[in-house]
Amino acid sequence: MSRAAGVILKIWLGLFALLALTTAMAFVQLGSANLAIAVAIAIAKAALVLWFFMELKGSTGLVRAFALAGFLWLLILIALTWTDYSQRRDVKVPVAISSPRSP
Repeated sequence: MSRAAGVILKIWLGLFALLALTTAMAFVQLGSANLAIAVAIAIAKAALVLWFFMELKGSTGLVRAFALAGFLWLLILIALTWTDYSQRRDVKVPVAISSPRSP
């Protein structure tokens, strides 16, 4: 096995281990820490994919800057979506009152 294939295999196994950890976290009740741990695991998985599979490790600074810009843009969109969702309230729609029909 070549060195590159060994690295890819290790990263792949690491991603599967993080997937198993994510699945296990769904069954553990840690209160509000569940979300923080799940987000930390997701960031670790994203970092592995970006650094090794997208080959940002060996890229130039310009490529890394554009990858970072794309990631920041995604964070902005998620933040705006969360802001919109958190400000919504249930609005009761009035029921139309029907008048009795005349014969």
